[in-house]
Amino acid sequence: MVKNNFDILRIFLAVIVFYFHIGIETQNEYLMYVPGGLAVHCFFVISGYLIVKSYLKSYLKSYLKRKPLSTYVKSRFLRIYPLYFIVITTAFIFGYFHYSGSFINYVNNGAGKYLASNYLFANFLHPTLPGLFENNFQPFVNAALWTIKIEVMFYVCVPIIYGVLNKKLDNKTLTVLLGLVSICCFYTVQYFIEYHGLPASINRQLPSMLVFFMLGAYWNFAEPKFLKAWHLLLLIPIVLFLQSWFVIYAFAVSFMVYVIVFKLKPIAVSKRIGDISYGIYIWHFPILQTLIMYGFFKNIYQGAAIATVLVFSFAMISWHFIESKLVVRH
Repeated sequence: MVKNNFDILRIFLAVIVFYFHIGIETQNEYLMYVPGGLAVHCFFVISGYLIVKSYLKSYLKSYLKRKPLSTYVKSRFLRIYPLYFIVITTAFIFGYFHYSGSFINYVNNGAGKYLASNYLFANFLHPTLPGLFENNFQPFVNAALWTIKIEVMFYVCVPIIYGVLNKKLDNKTLTVLLGLVSICCFYTVQYFIEYHGLPASINRQLPSMLVFFMLGAYWNFAEPKFLKAWHLLLLIPIVLFLQSWFVIYAFAVSFMVYVIVFKLKPIAVSKRIGDISYGIYIWHFPILQTLIMYGFFKNIYQGAAIATVLVFSFAMISWHFIESKLVVRH
């Protein structure tokens, strides 16, 4: 029996990001206002809770074997990288079939840099492939991958935070402290963005985004049990309309996620569907770009319908034939 709403919420958030990108890439006046940024922040909160929980569980079970990191590292790698590798490689191959020159020219003209940088989670170094999507609104192959880098950085930080730094401070205090440091970093960086011309994208990276992970991680040590289901009516307007008040917004996002996950009636996701949130997230952008390139979005309803069917199909195939086979059971 399902005890929480993690699975259904993650699928819902992935769909929000998917439709947000439809709005941006087609410049649709309605869909471009779908709260994609909010969905990403919710993902960070969820990751903070689940990844820290996974690490602590792995650490306790494997400590006597003197391999406290092995289970954690293996589970994180297998959950993220195999499908990530397939998506990057598939885009590389797809791009070659749309390239007019030789394979050597294709690689030397930027495809090699795309492959190398993306395999290393550095999509920002080379997000395009030569000749592919050049006439789209943006030529990026998979603009959604910027968050994967942040997730991986957090995965690396967790053993340092809860395996090394907690030797000096208890986990609860350490989590609060790092959350406060993250908030200070956000406002410091925001000052340099506003008054010294730094790019705004810097504040969408770590350490500024760490606060969302820490707010989720905190639930492992002290749950906000004072929250009730009806509080959702207060939290939703706050997260939608008070995003400029960063501290209030961040806490409201974490509280909203907690209420949805633990306080609302659990909704089970059918095993026939599976845990498809990661598949939706990682496949949707290249599929969307391909459909735009071929003209399917000349009619927004037609394009959105075809994209939805394809993205869900790819996500379900990915879960049932790849991801589910690699899940590490603790």
